[in-house]
Amino acid sequence: MLHYNLAVNISVRNSNKMERISYHRIRAKTYCYGKDLALVPLLSFWQGSTTLLQPVFQGQTSFKLRGSHLKDFSHDQRDGSYSISLNLFLKIKMKHAGGGKSFKLTYVIYCGLLRLHLLGLGSSISSNNQTRAGGLFKTKRCTEYRDNSYSF
Repeated sequence: MLHYNLAVNISVRNSNKMERISYHRIRAKTYCYGKDLALVPLLSFWQGSTTLLQPVFQGQTSFKLRGSHLKDFSHDQRDGSYSISLNLFLKIKMKHAGGGKSFKLTYVIYCGLLRLHLLGLGSSISSNNQTRAGGLFKTKRCTEYRDNSYSF
């Protein structure tokens, strides 16, 4: 049984001063060793420059691992860590500042693997800046892909 409580800070930046972006639908999804872990809907918003998203993934799940996923899990367990993947699914509407025609796009943002250290009762700080009280892990740049096949 896997029990999880993960809070993530995601900074979303629009560097184009001539476009405003409306994020209509935003979903943050985590995966653990190839299995779906949690899906968190986030609030819609209009963006000018930079916005901070803060999804929280909490719960418990059980799943059976096989093949390479079982091998990866066993290796990570020996290291005292585990890996999760984080993706964002976005449906956006772009509007030109001069009042031009707006258009809708769908994106998938792949943040890839995040390595998190398991914390035992005696541990206080790990190599990736986590603390017993919550903490942080290293900043990671994500990759965006247009994906009009994804339906919300």
